[in-house]
Amino acid sequence: MEENQLLWQNFLQGSKEAMSAIFLHFHDDLYRYGLKLSGDENLVKDCLQNLFLRLWKNRTNLKPVESLKPYLFKSFRNHILDSLELQKPIESIENDFEHPFEIAYSPEDFLIQQQGSEKNRLKVIDALNNLSTRQREAIYLRYFEELDFESIARVMDMNIQSVRNILHRGMQSLRDLMLVE
Repeated sequence: MEENQLLWQNFLQGSKEAMSAIFLHFHDDLYRYGLKLSGDENLVKDCLQNLFLRLWKNRTNLKPVESLKPYLFKSFRNHILDSLELQKPIESIENDFEHPFEIAYSPEDFLIQQQGSEKNRLKVIDALNNLSTRQREAIYLRYFEELDFESIARVMDMNIQSVRNILHRGMQSLRDLMLVE
């Protein structure tokens, strides 16, 4: 049994040590992802605490999970999107049902020291910021959080082929944008 599955099982049985270990293990990744989703540090901190509080309160109703990281990312994503919706006045739903995933890549996100100059890094960042919100989110989950296609599909509530298509189109757009410049 995978270490995370064992931790989750212990958590479901009421182990505070397991909850603490899960929180400490995933906190930084969830925090960074939350900042990419909302851009609001206080909202992310509140949502992170609320997520783990809800998990703890509802642990008796929760089921074992196959992979803990995608489960936590999806739960956290839903929690942040719900919180963002509560903060906004009612708006019409966009035709493509995109959510406010506003990644603003910064040079700190990249450690391309050996592969290019500052100018090249800025070109990549600019190209990433020209992608659709779903493409940016999928690329972030795949290449920054290193989730597999199935996990990304669970987090983004999509089927696996759609994730592959979005990633393919996103990478193709990146390539095209980089070639234009």
